[in-house]
Amino acid sequence: MGLNTENIIECKSCGLFVNKQEASKKYLIKCPRCNTKLRAYIDHSYDSLFYAISAIMLFVLMNIFPLIKLSINNKDLQATLYDTVFILLEQNLFFVALIVFFTIIIAPLFNSIIIIVAFIQKHTKVKFFTKTFLHDSFHFTKTWGFIEVFIISIIVTYIKLVGMVSSTRFDLGFYIMLFYIFCFYMSNKKFEGKSVFGE
Repeated sequence: MGLNTENIIECKSCGLFVNKQEASKKYLIKCPRCNTKLRAYIDHSYDSLFYAISAIMLFVLMNIFPLIKLSINNKDLQATLYDTVFILLEQNLFFVALIVFFTIIIAPLFNSIIIIVAFIQKHTKVKFFTKTFLHDSFHFTKTWGFIEVFIISIIVTYIKLVGMVSSTRFDLGFYIMLFYIFCFYMSNKKFEGKSVFGE
């Protein structure tokens, strides 16, 4: 007789498999071996959806306002997130521009969209994609989103330019990016793959 794995959960502390059906109304169950509290059933958090929507809105604003402003010989220079890709293309750094475009624009943006689509499919009868496709796409975009690395490079660039140019300062787009990174991180942290994909 086969074992129904949907009714068991593994204790993360001691590795014991516990029967989910013994859970309380709050979906909590204690491991009989180490007394660790386990969540037997995990619902798809609305917080993940709200953070994902906020991330997309901030992403749009982030590409409207410049990230940093420079003043060289009384000439003001500024660049948005999209501008950095075009600057790399103008320098004939096509491969670097492609990597930057994918890791700081495409992957993070699609990650937020996938979370929203997964939520829609979870709570409605609308089915855009299969669970397998959403599962693979979510983990792929989550792995390849390096927006936080990009912001560190901006800070390093800012530090190096201080004293080399007449004026250097972070603009509104930079601070919007900080909020965007927070929302992007929280949308992934609050996303419950087991509830959506059954993984």
